[in-house]
Amino acid sequence: MQEALAAAPHYDRPTIWVHWTIAVLVPLQWGLAQIIDWFPEGEPRIAARSVHISAGLFIAVLLAARVFWRATRGRVLPPANHGVLQKAAKSVHYALYALLTAMVLAGMFLVYVRGDSFFGLFTVPALDPGNKALRHDIAEVHETIAALPLIVAGLHALAALIHHFVLRDGVLRRMWPRAI
Repeated sequence: MQEALAAAPHYDRPTIWVHWTIAVLVPLQWGLAQIIDWFPEGEPRIAARSVHISAGLFIAVLLAARVFWRATRGRVLPPANHGVLQKAAKSVHYALYALLTAMVLAGMFLVYVRGDSFFGLFTVPALDPGNKALRHDIAEVHETIAALPLIVAGLHALAALIHHFVLRDGVLRRMWPRAI
């Protein structure tokens, strides 16, 4: 069994790097979003929100790079499973792409609706500065969407752990950095 795990094919380094970077950034982003309002108004809150916006834009770039890389030069591995499990795995991956895209777009729209300052360097002009209801509604949409990738990614991680510890089929090692 160990020989099969060691011989399991790996994804290429860019795919692995982008996967794990997004996997770390998304929960960090969610955590930061939960505490932004703890920062005092003014520069500290502007800085915290600017970090959140910057990381969100970085996630957008990584997501676009991942989709482009996967479609053009990324290593394609044979399916780990067939039938229902393969369809479920593919559905989860597409759901994660869709949810992350929706989360980033809602966040970008929230910046535009709210009119955020970016590290005090410049301010994105507010779409409708007096419309607090719109600002609230878009914030709610962004917050709701932001929780969904965490849930789906949690199920994705659980499935990877089941593959690794129960099925012992090498699926987790396909995305694991080789140095580890």
